[in-house]
Amino acid sequence: MPIIESVSVAAVAVPLDKATSFSARTVSECHYCLVKVRGKDDNEGIGFCYVGSAGGDIAKIAVEQLLAPKLIGQNSHRSEGLWMDMYNESILQGRAGAVMRGISILDTALWDLNARAAKLPLHHYLGSVVDDRVPAYASGGYYLDGKTLQPSWARRWSPTSNRALRPSK
Repeated sequence: MPIIESVSVAAVAVPLDKATSFSARTVSECHYCLVKVRGKDDNEGIGFCYVGSAGGDIAKIAVEQLLAPKLIGQNSHRSEGLWMDMYNESILQGRAGAVMRGISILDTALWDLNARAAKLPLHHYLGSVVDDRVPAYASGGYYLDGKTLQPSWARRWSPTSNRALRPSK
């Protein structure tokens, strides 16, 4: 039974080479939150997500102070129960934004930890029906220089390579 021994978390800000605009704002850096969940068997699972154009430390604090303590000493195979424990713990801090992103990256890390403990690629552990590819969803369509859609983005993520494509507005 895989028991969770520790959770480490980092917030990272990545500056953009060129500022990018959306419909109502301009972004000069992207913030991400990354977690590593380690089991007593020395297996590790990782999870990460985009947090926004600022505030990556908010998700980090949510993981460190609110969510990770609910995981330490628990069986990592209780993925649904652990998700509910974290969700229930977050009622006073808000079940949106950085807190939900913290739950999401920890949930991803738990599934990754369990897959690694089973010595399987994550997509196989989750029940993949194909071996050669995993479908992807692309979201983006960012704007530069006067809010003009970047045509190179649309060509790279054409409908021939992605069945789901949603340009940002």
